[in-house]
Amino acid sequence: MSNQNILHSDVFPRSNAYDPMWIFNNEMGPNPLWLTEFLAEPFDLKPGMRVLDLGSGKGITSVFLAREFAVQVYAADFDEWEGWTSPEMRWDNAKKYGVEHLVTPIKADARKLPFAKDFFDAIICVDSYFYYGKEEGVFENLLQFLRPGGKIGMVIPGYMKEASNGAPDHIKAFLDDELWTWETLVWWRNLWEKTGLASINVADTLKDGCALWQRWEEACLTVGTNRNPHEIEYIKIDKGEYIGFIRLVATKQ
Repeated sequence: MSNQNILHSDVFPRSNAYDPMWIFNNEMGPNPLWLTEFLAEPFDLKPGMRVLDLGSGKGITSVFLAREFAVQVYAADFDEWEGWTSPEMRWDNAKKYGVEHLVTPIKADARKLPFAKDFFDAIICVDSYFYYGKEEGVFENLLQFLRPGGKIGMVIPGYMKEASNGAPDHIKAFLDDELWTWETLVWWRNLWEKTGLASINVADTLKDGCALWQRWEEACLTVGTNRNPHEIEYIKIDKGEYIGFIRLVATKQ
C-alpha cells in the first residue's frame, strides 16, 4: 500500500481527502481526523457556527472542522510543552489548507478560558478531555461558554468494560503513567449527567476502535513516525477487550 492510501478508510470518508504524511507529521495520538469525523457526526454543524476545538494540539482537527463544515473554529490548547504545540503551528496548518479565515489559534487553559458566556455553538474535544475533564467543576465551567441548546462532545480512549480487579498487566504497561486518565463510558456519562446542566444525546463507543488504533500505530511504524512501537503488542494482546474509544455528546439545557 502506498503512503497516499495508507490511511484510506470507508468508515471515515471525509478524512481520506487529507495528505496522510501531513496527518502523521502533526499527530499527537491516535488518528485525529478519524476521531474528529466520528465525533462530529451527531453535531449537525452548520456554516458560520462558532466552535471551540479544545485541546486542538497542532491544529489539524481544527482544519478538518473548518474545511468540512465551514464553521468558525477557535483552536485552543494549553501548549504546556514548548516546541510540542503552539498557536503558530495551528496557524501554519490552517494556512496550508486555506482555512485561515475560519481558524483562530489561541493559547488557553481549559480551566481558564478567555471567552464570553454563551459564546460558542459547539464545543468539541478530541483525544484531550480525559487529561483535564475528571476534575470536579470542569464540565460546569465549560458549559458557561456554550449557548443554551448548544452541544458539547468528546471522543477519548477509555475502558470498554469495567476492570473489576484492577487493570490487567498489559493495560498497565500500555498506559504507564497515564493509567489514571482512563475510565469507562458509564463513568464519564455519570460525571456529566449528575450536574443536571445538560442532556446526553450520544453515549457510545467506536466500533472496532481497538483494531483501528492498531492499524494507525502500524501505519505510523511503516512511515517512521511511531514514537512508541512497543505499544502495538499491547493493543494486539487486548483485541478490544479493554482498549477502545468513548464518544459522549450532550446538549446544554
